[in-house]
Amino acid sequence: MHRFFTRRANELEEILNAVNDHDGQWWPFVFLRPEPEERMTSIRVAALALLLGFFFGMLANVAVALTAMPSTRPHVLVFPLFTALGFFALFRTTFAYSWNRRAERLRARSDAE
Repeated sequence: MHRFFTRRANELEEILNAVNDHDGQWWPFVFLRPEPEERMTSIRVAALALLLGFFFGMLANVAVALTAMPSTRPHVLVFPLFTALGFFALFRTTFAYSWNRRAERLRARSDAE
């Protein structure tokens, strides 16, 4: 049973890192992508989450402004902040975790050589 879960976790890591390695997934924030053997820090994840969260949160604000009555609209910062927090939690627990597992293996391999 343990071997089954280990294999599934490794497969999920491979899938997430395939997404991580694609430049198009980082656009327009390719400058935030670390080198493959470098850890993806929480600060880097937070920067990416803030940039994406602000953008998509403001899109949500536009959608709400076009559809909701003025009395029911939340404050303009609600969607950007909560979207950024959601992105941070999602990215930190999935993409950054997978990236860091691979980075540790790559560093260990280069140290052994």
